[in-house]
Amino acid sequence: MPLSVRERTSKAGRASAAALTPEQRRERASRAHLASAVAAVVNRAPELTPDQVARLRAVFGTAAGSAGQRAA
Repeated sequence: MPLSVRERTSKAGRASAAALTPEQRRERASRAHLASAVAAVVNRAPELTPDQVARLRAVFGTAAGSAGQRAA
């Protein structure tokens, strides 16, 4: 029986994560957490324009990148 898309992506994600070093897993988790926080802010502020949303994502994205560089 062929795998569903959800099952395939789940297996691929696990295989991908298994190949990462602990430092890479921490970085991936940190970025995912930041993306979740940005999404929470954006979703709770429906009055934001698309331009404002893009600016918020850019600012937080830049902060995530610089935080990773500082830790290295």
